[in-house]
Amino acid sequence: MESQGLSILQQAILSRLPDAPRILLGLDFDGTLAPLAAEPALAALPASTRATLQSLAARAQVSLAIVSGRSLADVRGRVDLSGIIYAGNHGLEIDGPTVRFVDVEAAATGSVLQQVASDLAERLAGIAGALIEDKSLTLSIHYRLVAPQEREAVYRAVQDALAAASAMLFLTKGDMVYEVRPHLRWNKGAALRWIQQQLGIAETVVIYAGDDATDEDAFAALKDAITIKVGRKGETAARYVLSNPDDVGAFLAWIDQLLPR
Repeated sequence: MESQGLSILQQAILSRLPDAPRILLGLDFDGTLAPLAAEPALAALPASTRATLQSLAARAQVSLAIVSGRSLADVRGRVDLSGIIYAGNHGLEIDGPTVRFVDVEAAATGSVLQQVASDLAERLAGIAGALIEDKSLTLSIHYRLVAPQEREAVYRAVQDALAAASAMLFLTKGDMVYEVRPHLRWNKGAALRWIQQQLGIAETVVIYAGDDATDEDAFAALKDAITIKVGRKGETAARYVLSNPDDVGAFLAWIDQLLPR
């Protein structure tokens, strides 16, 4: 059955896409393209969604960008499609057919980030289920598998490890994850704007879908775009809501059918 959110979204953009000279389609990975998994390593892109992405990527009218908190190498390996743009570490590293970017300032914080990661490993060693994902330019501390009564201890450990590096790094919270990132004016929203500028085509229709707190940066920056929150609506700057990755897959398949061959 078609969800109400999907139907509303389709009606809202039905007249905008077929004749658009260029479509920039930006998509988060975890919780948007792929269902959330208990551990980051277990997340997988559904085969049907990959087939749709491959079809969209082959269209001259579409520029496809996967924008993830994962490292560039990680998200590229999980999507495993050529001819598209990959943005890892919340846009701090970008690579695609005609674009390439690595934030120099973020790279310069690497040694500080590694010190925090080492400190965290010691502090979290006794907490079952706590996982540290070292992505070189950022860190993710996952606590989905941590017992509820120990989750406060995870938060305290993260805060304590960051105390000495607060001038260079900052903390944000996602879906059962803490994100440690460099103190920079660069995020998924800035990354998508940069990608849009690199394409150099006027009247680009921008679509962006994401499920997490870090995607709010993109929703807020892309005020003229078709922005889609995946999951519960809650407080969001996105214009539309889809319930889950299945709805996202259906939406992408609908776009693929809507656009002229």
